[in-house]
Amino acid sequence: MMVRRKIQLGGSVALLAFALAGCGTVQHGAPVATPSQNAPAATGATMDRLREAIADLYRGDGQAARRKLMALLHRQPGDATARRLLNTIDTDPHVLLGAENYSYTLREGETLSVIAQRALGDPMLFYALARYNNIAVPTAVTPGQVILIPGHRPAPPPPPPQRPTPRPTPRPAPPTPGPAAQPPRPAPRATNPALAARLRGQGLAAMNAGQINRAVGLLRQALAADPDNEVIRNDLGRALRIQNTVRARP
Repeated sequence: MMVRRKIQLGGSVALLAFALAGCGTVQHGAPVATPSQNAPAATGATMDRLREAIADLYRGDGQAARRKLMALLHRQPGDATARRLLNTIDTDPHVLLGAENYSYTLREGETLSVIAQRALGDPMLFYALARYNNIAVPTAVTPGQVILIPGHRPAPPPPPPQRPTPRPTPRPAPPTPGPAAQPPRPAPRATNPALAARLRGQGLAAMNAGQINRAVGLLRQALAADPDNEVIRNDLGRALRIQNTVRARP
């Protein structure tokens, strides 16, 4: 734990020393309030006193830091950075930072100066943030610790735009089968009942006259003229039987 605090203290002091160098921005690009242009430039001795005061604040020794800052302001009353740090010691943190707040869980590597820089815009407010959370030693914070940060909870970043899900290319529908092809119907046979009747009469007369071969021929022509005529069909069958009988005789 002691090693962790030394690492946090060294990193945090380095962060604030960068801000003390007169640069308008610090790590992560958060803006930092800088002394007024009318204030005298900080000398090397002044910078050392400010770093010492900041180190005292990180150790939780606000009184030692206050003495250093008061001595510095006695020599340089216009030093805005010293006044800003002194203000974090003497002013009620809820008055300085506001009563509205939200909870935040510290992550690995985060210090109160990092949180003050990112959330409050000024890493110099780390001590006021510690007092806001009743933390006696600012370097005593650990990952997973929940603190209160003054202000409104920042809105979560918008979700990345969703890529439209590609729709599958519809497969062409199989062709709808048409009605099954019907075999062609045979053309209706031409009938001639009158001719059929005349040929039948001639056939029967030939059969009565004993002219069986001629009778068979005439009855066949009569049936071809009227194929559905059962009477002619029976006459032809009888004539064929007689013809077979005659042919069978010796």
